[in-house]
Amino acid sequence: MKIALTTLFLALMTLTACYKTPVQQGNILKQEDIDEVKPGMSKRQVAIILGTPTVADPFNHDRWDYVNTSKVKGQFKKLKKFTVYFENDKLVKTEGNYFPKENNVEIEEPED
Repeated sequence: MKIALTTLFLALMTLTACYKTPVQQGNILKQEDIDEVKPGMSKRQVAIILGTPTVADPFNHDRWDYVNTSKVKGQFKKLKKFTVYFENDKLVKTEGNYFPKENNVEIEEPED
């Protein structure tokens, strides 16, 4: 009985060692949420829609980076990035491979 349990345990350990769990890290953004982000929104409004950014640059408070990576068997399979830029607490530009329908959005201030 002990030999059978030991053999079964070793067989299960061998089979589970072959499978590596996919690892996903970072922000998972939905296209509908990205589409809601519009120029002129405040930082607070963007944070409510997209959540807090993965990377908050301590030297540039007007840039937020949302990054999502996916690894399978230790190899990066997917890297998604979405960056939002603010001026005077208002959204002025977005870029990355998560895009709103209008792609890179910039607001030009009217000249006086």
